[in-house]
Amino acid sequence: MPKKLQDLDRKSQISQALLWLDEDEELRQWFMAQPEAVFAAWADAGHQMSPDAQRQMLDSIEKRGFEATLKRYRVDRVDRSTGGPLDIPSPVSMGIAMVDTSEQVKGIDETDSPPARIVNTGFVDGAQPDQPANAFVPLATGADYYFWFEVGELDANAIDVEPVELPIDQLPPEARLQVALFTFDNGLALTSGADVGEIKIEGDGRVRVIKPAAEPESLSRDELLTRRLFFPVGTPPAAGVYNLRCNIYYQQTLVQSHLVTVQVVPSPAPQDDPALKTQIDYTLSHTLDSKQLQGMGQNRLSLMLNDNGNGTHGFRFFGEKEFKNDAALGEGTLSDLIEKARGAMRKAAWGDEEGFAEGKAYRYGGRPNPKRLTADLVRFAIRGYRFYDALISELAGDADPWDLADLMLKPGQVQIASKESARLVVPAAMFYDYPLDDGRRDHTLCPEFLESLKSGADLANTDCFQGNCPSYDDDTIVCPGGFWGYRHSLGFPVSIGQASDAPPEIPSAAKPQIDVGMYPGFQMLPQHLQRLRGMGYDGDSAQTRDDTLEMLKSSDAQVVYFYCHGGVTNENVPFLQVDTNHERRLTRSNLRSKRIRWQKPRPLVFINGCHTTALSPDVAIDLVSGFVSTSHAAGVVGTEITIFEPIAVSFAEECFDRFLGQRQTLGEAIRGARLKMLQAGNPLGLVYIPYAMAGLKLAG
Repeated sequence: MPKKLQDLDRKSQISQALLWLDEDEELRQWFMAQPEAVFAAWADAGHQMSPDAQRQMLDSIEKRGFEATLKRYRVDRVDRSTGGPLDIPSPVSMGIAMVDTSEQVKGIDETDSPPARIVNTGFVDGAQPDQPANAFVPLATGADYYFWFEVGELDANAIDVEPVELPIDQLPPEARLQVALFTFDNGLALTSGADVGEIKIEGDGRVRVIKPAAEPESLSRDELLTRRLFFPVGTPPAAGVYNLRCNIYYQQTLVQSHLVTVQVVPSPAPQDDPALKTQIDYTLSHTLDSKQLQGMGQNRLSLMLNDNGNGTHGFRFFGEKEFKNDAALGEGTLSDLIEKARGAMRKAAWGDEEGFAEGKAYRYGGRPNPKRLTADLVRFAIRGYRFYDALISELAGDADPWDLADLMLKPGQVQIASKESARLVVPAAMFYDYPLDDGRRDHTLCPEFLESLKSGADLANTDCFQGNCPSYDDDTIVCPGGFWGYRHSLGFPVSIGQASDAPPEIPSAAKPQIDVGMYPGFQMLPQHLQRLRGMGYDGDSAQTRDDTLEMLKSSDAQVVYFYCHGGVTNENVPFLQVDTNHERRLTRSNLRSKRIRWQKPRPLVFINGCHTTALSPDVAIDLVSGFVSTSHAAGVVGTEITIFEPIAVSFAEECFDRFLGQRQTLGEAIRGARLKMLQAGNPLGLVYIPYAMAGLKLAG
């Protein structure tokens, strides 16, 4: 008899229970009708499951179905202690008194159950599209195939490593989602015009194809085309391991991204390990609640950045009117462009492009200086234009590169997503896409913009920032409206992994709260706190690490605000310093060890790291993702470079007033705070990064 379940870990308990259910249909029927009775019968027979294991097993079966759960836990029939077949007892031999299940299951109509929504992917031979390829057989070199995509019951021929549900239960009927394929350099070939398909949720909850990517001729009247998308794919002539990326979008919002990996050989033959596999590596949401998605707003463009694994990084663009394209930049090129963009920010902040060090002085204190502002904005524009141009120049496919510029001319909401393992954070706020001659050194600022500064006009509503700049065609003139960070509402959502969905709204009473973890001794801190309280924001505050952690555990604020130092340990671990004892730091691991998990409300975390050394976004992303995945924050706001107190104070106060007071979306509040600083003659609002959905806002 198998070892008692109470002696096994939770996963083993679930695997063993699933195996018993899989082996005995009568027991499975009883379980599906009365799971608690079966758990109790098992316990009476000495085979007790922990409450956590029971709950996890039931949740998985409810969400994915029994077959998908069976596959998820990789249930096998080998006794790992002996290497022989596993002894699978009958319910009777286990001492379980079976009951007549006919009454429990009578009247249960399977058609009443919601249809399965498992994402299935795979390949078929180009000549036999109704015959799925075996996941354990590589593809042939120089051959034509179709990649297929279907949402429904778990398909035995799917190549997905783990069954993943497309969580569309709460989307409105008739909702449409786009499925787009992206290739990698020198890899599998796609067919332009046959790389985007569309699916729709029917009234009965099932998913069907409404816009095929391609229709294999031999399936011209086959029912399979109503539920399965087919994408033509060609393999390279050389053997190797190649990738595709399969992205799913709702209203130009990237919902899921799946990485497809295939082995290609001259003479395919079965092998022991999978040769074809698909694995999810970006998830925006687990539930796709219609209210949540409507709260996200509609994006003009989704841009995904990921490491291609071959020394390059891919940018996947998907926008309105099914604009789809991609670009790849070498790691060295991309890192250099990022460093140059941040170098321009550093030079504006403290006078040189090197990292911050004590003693470097803030350049934007005192009265506005038009000459200084012009020099910095021109430098920003040149660096931002070169970055943008490098992407445009590398756009693959047959699309006109100007299509992206035309798509992005009017203000809109933009999603910039990075997969879970991505480390590089692109300073998209610095992208500059108005025409610019970067070979000159006699640029001037836009006269219309300068006139708006003099008149005190609301910059957001002027022609320059609405895509109608009168000087647009003059490439010797720099207009701040050309920067994405000034023209668009940007969001950099972090993949939530196994965390709960990031909410589109943060519940709030009439008087929102801000909890503040602060480093004592900052000169402007007392007045800053006084002004925040004067704006009507209550909340707690803490000035030591231990007090801050205790505050975070009990926080029910809408915003958790860090006004502090920060840095990186010798082991490259990012930290926040909210304690005068420099040996006591707040790191990502503290969030788990102190069980800091926000549930209602789930706050926005705002990090103002003043005089912070070495805490670049590429390092800080680990801390950012900890707040999201471990503590379930709604999002995080950080900075591209270290900042000085005057920047921190003016930006935070304006942003909080807009986000908490005026109830603007986070994207609008960040953009508005940037423009407010620009109106005062300071361009450094562009250094802020919102790691959140641009549509995040307060409810109530």
